[in-house]
Amino acid sequence: MTLTREQIMNMPEGRELDTLVAQHIMELTIVPDGLKYSPRYYLPEYKETYHREVPNYSTNISAALEVVEKMRKNKIYLDIRVWPEEYQVLPHQDEHNKLIEHCIVKSPSLPEAICKAALLASLGAVSYTHLRAHETKAN
Repeated sequence: MTLTREQIMNMPEGRELDTLVAQHIMELTIVPDGLKYSPRYYLPEYKETYHREVPNYSTNISAALEVVEKMRKNKIYLDIRVWPEEYQVLPHQDEHNKLIEHCIVKSPSLPEAICKAALLASLGAVSYTHLRAHETKAN
């Protein structure tokens, strides 16, 4: 799936964002033909027979911290900064602490910022690279 940075950034917190995080970050298999407002995923140990509701990653801080841990295991580290009016999540690549600048997210909601930064770092790099190549050709 290819999503642009703009599509991810304009997505409101909620079940659609939760489903994308479940699929692309947490690597869960979503039950097809499920309800949009109540997405479900198959429990891996039961080979697509039992399922459970997708966690509220974009609205629940406990669920969002699972995303932080998953990203850490994938060697993308999410630096969280707290400001009076917003949170900033800055993804860093590998142990060399290289900032992925185009994936920085600012939001009044920390779970939303975590989810969007994780998606951008995991999916958005391809779209951003393509976009940067177009900008270079145009100049």
